[in-house]
Amino acid sequence: MKSKNIGFGEYLCYAMRQIGGSCKMENIYLKLAENRTLETERLLLRPVTLDDAEDMFEYSSDEENTRYTFLPNKDLEETKNIIARLFIGRPLGNWGIELKESGKLIGSIDLHKLDPVLKKAAIGYVVHKNYWNQGLATEALKEIIHLAFERLDMNMLVALHDVENPASGRVMEKVGMNFSHIDPYAALNLHKEGRISQRAYYRLTKEDYFEKH
Repeated sequence: MKSKNIGFGEYLCYAMRQIGGSCKMENIYLKLAENRTLETERLLLRPVTLDDAEDMFEYSSDEENTRYTFLPNKDLEETKNIIARLFIGRPLGNWGIELKESGKLIGSIDLHKLDPVLKKAAIGYVVHKNYWNQGLATEALKEIIHLAFERLDMNMLVALHDVENPASGRVMEKVGMNFSHIDPYAALNLHKEGRISQRAYYRLTKEDYFEKH
């Protein structure tokens, strides 16, 4: 193998091939590209565009909506920049959550920390507070989990939530994820100066998924 700067995933692929194994990391990205749009009973999970900026700003600028995730967007221009950088610049594994009956963007969901060699990823999501308690986050999360195990051949998914936001944990439990542990020193809280956020971690392995499906 030529000496060059490569990522750990690429190196592991090379090592697996040297011992007669295989590496299908390319397939995950191809399959993500083939599944840019997904549909459920009430939702369309699809790419986010700049046309969604006003809908996204509506919830991403709301302190109650972002309390356990990120700092509120200050203005529409900030939201447009986030869309350009995170959703258009890195489109694979990112979906906007559109309510089919209205065509309104009410949130987003993503697969991040994607490890194409070990086939694991983390799931993150946010839903407009006006649409809480309607099972919409659960519906979107179920579809992404189905994609991950049925089409992407993933081995494990993880998700986390602030311990002060137990409602998010109930969503994870509803879709079959299992509680793993609490990190008491997860991160500095962006909304409360001097507070350290504690986060609860959940996971779902392919074995647990297929046992239930």
